[in-house]
Formats: sequence, structure tokens, C-alpha cells
Amino acid sequence: MHPRIPLLLAVAFCITACPKGPPADARKALTEQQQLTADVKDLTTQAEALLEAQHRLVWVFWTEGRHVDVAGTYAGKEALFSIENIRKIDRLRQLTTDAREVRALTALHSHFAGEYLSRALAEFNDAAANLEASLTFNVDGKDLRYRDLERLLANERTVARRHAMYTAATPAIERLNQTLRRREERAEELVRELGFSSYEAFGGELRQADLGKLSVLAEEILQATQAPYRVVMERLSQRELGMPFKDITRADIPRLFRSREVEDAFPKGESLLKAHGTLSGMNIDLAELPNVKIDSRDLPRKSSRPLALAVRVPDDVRLSFKPGSGALHQARVLHEFGHALHSAFTKETRFELARLGNPTVGEAYSALFEDLVEDPVWLEEHAGVAGEQRSKYLAASSAHKLYLIRHAAGRLLYQLELHRRVEADPKELYREIMSRTDDIPMTDEDVARYLVDQEDFFQSADSFRAWFLAGQLQAQLKARFGPAWWRSPQSGQFLKDLWAKGNALSAREVAEAIGEKTISPDVLLLRLGTTLQVPMKLHLEGVEDAILPAAPGLEDFTQPPPPPGLEEFTPQPEQKQAAPKTPVPQAGDGR
Repeated sequence: MHPRIPLLLAVAFCITACPKGPPADARKALTEQQQLTADVKDLTTQAEALLEAQHRLVWVFWTEGRHVDVAGTYAGKEALFSIENIRKIDRLRQLTTDAREVRALTALHSHFAGEYLSRALAEFNDAAANLEASLTFNVDGKDLRYRDLERLLANERTVARRHAMYTAATPAIERLNQTLRRREERAEELVRELGFSSYEAFGGELRQADLGKLSVLAEEILQATQAPYRVVMERLSQRELGMPFKDITRADIPRLFRSREVEDAFPKGESLLKAHGTLSGMNIDLAELPNVKIDSRDLPRKSSRPLALAVRVPDDVRLSFKPGSGALHQARVLHEFGHALHSAFTKETRFELARLGNPTVGEAYSALFEDLVEDPVWLEEHAGVAGEQRSKYLAASSAHKLYLIRHAAGRLLYQLELHRRVEADPKELYREIMSRTDDIPMTDEDVARYLVDQEDFFQSADSFRAWFLAGQLQAQLKARFGPAWWRSPQSGQFLKDLWAKGNALSAREVAEAIGEKTISPDVLLLRLGTTLQVPMKLHLEGVEDAILPAAPGLEDFTQPPPPPGLEEFTPQPEQKQAAPKTPVPQAGDGR
């Protein structure tokens, strides 16, 4: 279950021939650890080859729209992601004392467990995907696709019709909930079959985080931002909808955050040029890198969404692009450029540490570049957006970011409480937590979304840390290389030194490498508060990013030396506070 593979790969997962290993006589002379090491090495080789083959097929599907048989890649490999092999990896991890090896084995273990779950849940995933694609609802005698609901709500001017569409779609969601409920129940059973004590325990390993500490952070965020959030949402509701915030419902949210001010600044055909122009100032040209392929063909069946795909890190990195327009399209292009850069400049040779592992760090690099679409200096330089037009756009996008942060906090708290308080009514728990999160009273139609709005295995844990780390990265780049840090070749080298580590560093270690104590939300909240003119600050030590499970000697690995060129910089408190007045991009929309 790798985070960079599109949902196409969740179709079916039946999975590897048993590892070959040494002959029986030779195996008798080996210690348990030596035997496991040989077996796991073979498993890793097979998993790497399979992932590469799948990515090649996804590339064909994405760029040409051709039917591909990803499920067919598992033929003859039915035993690869078995419980037996998952336990082998875990046993070797328990016997290992070298911190780097523990980290690699943890990444491999999570990958194998995720693939096992995907295979076991394939029936439910397929049923949910097919049902969602077919669902419709009727408004004024016209059938509309459920998948188009959010777009339709964003484009609808009248309050009454927005509410009518939202309500009409509820029966379709109830149908989808039946499948999602069965899937959730089966997932609970499967994580215990894998040997985890609970759903939360598995989520903690998958996210490589202390979910208990993150739940404290989530609660702190909701409390610290409550008053500023109400002020910001009142302003935006009056400006965009002509009504007080207390009167809006969730049917109005897509319309509330609809971006309008800067759409003409991002005409069709210029987004790729803007991305290349931005990188040129950093002395980076992806088009000239032999290990990077950019497919910019405008084919009829090609996906309109940009996609960076690391077929083999770092030797074969690909980026699919189809001309589009608007700020959102530009943000998505820059987001995928961030992924491509991270993979293309990786020097880590260990597959598990270059390709697998928790996605937080990679998402932070992508959020850093996506954020440029909402950087006031970049907007003026690359899109000609300035003055009142820019101010209105930044105010709206910052409000949206604050909403997304709070919503992610609520979703994390809801999912944790759902699996901790098994006796609680899921719908009432959702009503209790999310009505406080969004500060909008929940109707029965809203509560019906309790499963649709739920995430798999605490995904908000990654979202939080990626957003916060991206904010810290941007602040450090501006402090070192100036407000227009993308114009500096030195900033390019600074980032290359970080990208070279692949996924070998945790999010916390990346923060430490750039001079921060740990991951902290304060920089991001300061930026949002400055843009929105409402102060926001938490009083936490930071976001812990524990590597699970711990092993002897791990502390030696979790304190890496700074990348070359970073050793001389020791940020002072006032430098950390000198964060730019820039909102974080509207990330979290998925890819």
C-alpha cells in the first residue's frame, strides 16, 4: 500500500512465490538471523521488481488512458505478501540492533502489511469504487453524478439549490456507507490477524508517529484556533456568500472557498513554463536531467491531473503533464514537481529507505513548492498578481488552509475515539467532534457522511506533519536566501542535500537537519495569522515523530549530521519568528 501509487493499484492484491534462499543443508549451518536476512533480502528484491512493474503500467494508464492489468502483475506471486513473510520481516527486525537496518525493516514491514491489507480488502475497495462511480441523485428532474457534487456546489450561486443538491445526494451516500461499514469491520479484524494489538497500533507503525501525542496536538489546534477561526469565517462568509457564518451549512462550504480572484493569471499552457522558470533560478532544470522524463503531450485520453511517478529511484523518474488553467492546476503541477525533485536527486541506495517508508517528508517537499502559488512575491513575479487582487486571494486561501487544518484535526480525533470507544455510536461521535471542529451545527444529512469523511489508518497524522514541516522549510529558506528564495542557486543546493537522503530521514530529523528543534506548527500558524490578521500560536514543544518500534542504538541514527552546507547555520529565536506573511497552499485535495 504505497502512498504514491494511484487508487488503481487497490484493485486486487493477491501476492509472491516463496523465497528460494540457500539449499537445505546450507541453511542448517546458518543462525536464525542469517537465514532471515537471506530470506528477507529475497523478499525485498521481489517487492522492488513488482513495484517497478506496477508503476510502468500506471504510467501507461495515466498518460495514454489505455487499459492496464495491474492485478495481473501478481500472477505467480501469490505468497509474497503473506502473513508468514510479514512475520519473517518483523522477527528479523526484533533481532536487529543496527538502527539503520531497523528503520529499513520497519519500512519494509509496513509495505508488506499494507499490501496484505489491500489484497484482503480488494473486494470492498472494488465494490466501493464501482458504486461511487455509478451513483446519481436527482434534482428538479435531472440526474446528476454523485462524483460531481462538490464541483456542482461550488458553481451554484443560490443557497436553496445548493441545499437541495446536498440533501438529494444523501440517499446515495447511505448506499455507499453500507459497503464502507463492512470494509471498516474487516480492516479491524485484519490488523489483529497481522499481529497488531489494535487498529491504532497498526496506524502508529504505518504513520511512524505517536498517535497519542498527535491527538493532544489536534486538540490544542482546535482550542487555540477556535476564536480566530470564527472571525475569519465570518469575514469570508459575508464577502463570498453575503450571509453570516452562523447561517451557512456544509452545503455552502465548496462555494465559500471557490477561488476566483487569480484564475485569469494562470492561463492554459503556461503552468509548466512557470514551474520550469521557478526552478531555473535555483539552477535546476528537470528537462535536462537524464533520469527524468516529462510527458507533456496533450492526448485526449490522458489524465488531466499532473502526476510524478518514481518508477525506480532515482534512475527512472517520470512526470505526466497535460495543459490546464487556473491556480489549482498550477498548484498541482508544482506539487508534483516537488515529488519529482525529491526522487530525482535521491542518493540513497537502499530500496527500503529510498522508495518505501512514511510519506510525510516527501509530502512536505511537495507542499513547499505548491505553496509558491500562494506566496505574495512569487505571485507577483510569475503571475503578475498584486495589490487588492492578491490580498483577497491570499485571505481566502489562508482561510481555507485554516479550515483544512482544523478539519484534519477533527478527523484524527474522531478516528482515534472511534477505535478507542468501541461502545460509542459512530454517528453521534462524528456529530460531537465534527460540529465542534467546523463550528457548524450538524444536520442528519451531515452525519450521514460519517463514513465517507473517514480516512484510512489516521492519514491526518501525515497531513499535519507535512504541512508543518513545509512551513518550517519555507521559513528557513526565506531566512537564509531571501523572500524570493527560488531565485538562489544556493537554495537549490540546500534542498538537493536534503533530497539526497531519500526517505532515510524521518520528518523530525529533516527539521533538525535544517536547524529546527523538531516539527512545530507555530511557524505555519504565525504565517496564517499574519495574513489573516488574527494571532494564532500554540504552546507545545513540537510534534514528536517517533520511529516505531525502538531498537538498541536507534538514538545514534536519529541525530543525523546536517547535510553539507547546513552546518554553519544555527537559527536564533527571532529568526524562527521571522516567518513570511504567506499562507500555506490548499493542499489535501488528493492526487
